[in-house]
Order: sequence, then C-alpha cells, then structure tokens
Amino acid sequence: MPNYHPLPHPQRTQWHHLPTKAIRVPECFVKEIKAYAISLDQDQNAETSSTSQSPRWLGIKPSISQLGWAILEAEPTEDPNIIDFGLILTNYDDSLPHRLAEIETDLQAIIKEYQPAHIAIEQPFINPEFPSTSKLLQVLGILNLVAYRHGLLPTMIYPATWKSNVDTPKAQRDEIAPILEHMFYLNPLKLDARVDAIAIAYAAWCGYVMI
Repeated sequence: MPNYHPLPHPQRTQWHHLPTKAIRVPECFVKEIKAYAISLDQDQNAETSSTSQSPRWLGIKPSISQLGWAILEAEPTEDPNIIDFGLILTNYDDSLPHRLAEIETDLQAIIKEYQPAHIAIEQPFINPEFPSTSKLLQVLGILNLVAYRHGLLPTMIYPATWKSNVDTPKAQRDEIAPILEHMFYLNPLKLDARVDAIAIAYAAWCGYVMI
C-alpha cells in the first residue's frame, strides 16, 4: 500500500566543518596525562607483584630475658611452613635500657632479613603485683615501636587463644611441642619460648586474634 504519510527527507547539515576527533583536554596536557597514567599502571603492577608473594607471619613470645620468635610462611590455600625460629636473649646483669636496646636491635635485624608481612605478639596476662610486669610492659612497647617503624600493625593474641588453636587453653609446652613437631616436620623442640612463638604465628595465620 502506498504510504500516505511519508516521513520528510532528512535534512543534511549545512555545516561542513565537523571535528574529526573529540578533544576533552588541551593538547598541551596530553603527554603529561599519558605519562601519569603509565606511572599509575607501573605502581599497580609493582603492588600486585608484591602482594603475590607468600605472606609471612612473625610470631613473638615477649620476654625481657628470653624472647621467642618464629617466621611462618604460606599461601592462603596451602599449609604453612616454618622458615626459621629462635631466641633473643639478654643478660640479667645488664641494665634495663641496655636489654631493651638489644631486643630492639635484634628484632629489627630479624624483620629486615625475613621481611614479614604481619606480626603476631602474645598479649600476656598483666598482674601489677608481679615484679616483672613493668619490664614486660616496656618490652611490649619496644615491640610495637619496631613494628610501627616497619609499617606493620601487630596482631595481639591471648595465651589461651593461641594454645586452644593447637591443643587446649591451658596446655603446657611439653604438650604443645609434639603437636608442632608433627605439623611442621620439626626436629624435637626445646621446651622454651620458641615453642610459643611458633604456635603464636600459626594461630595468627589461622585467623585467631585478640577480641
């Protein structure tokens, strides 16, 4: 059928100087914007590569005389491995400032060598009536200071929390050590602060934190 109401023919514009490309910024800034975008991409790639590395946890059992530490590493979907562990020992005859400085220096060396992404510290039971309480509080201050200087925010874990992660809340070292030896294929562990440090790092990796 014939169309009795035909649409009018489209009118061609009389303006013959249409732009060939859209210019949203002045030409003088194009190079600067491209350079800035490239720098953002490079930073993002660097961040991605750094986060793709296996996360490492540093577990710490605080003490003025025998501080235990342990480095644990694992991918989120894999079982963790113990990289290293040890003790920071200070001499009882030295002055308190000297012993605190020794802990600070040794801990900085450990962090610099192993580059942990996280730090887990035991939150000990504080009793003002105990003579060692003042020293232990100052050790905790040093630990937090060193962590802060390295851009890390410590995770605090109660003793009952990290103990219950491997055994019972009141478990002793002689009960925890065999479990850790079996889990991480370790030689017989000496019953000292290193046992606690390994268990603290493992509890933090499992997600057990202080509430």
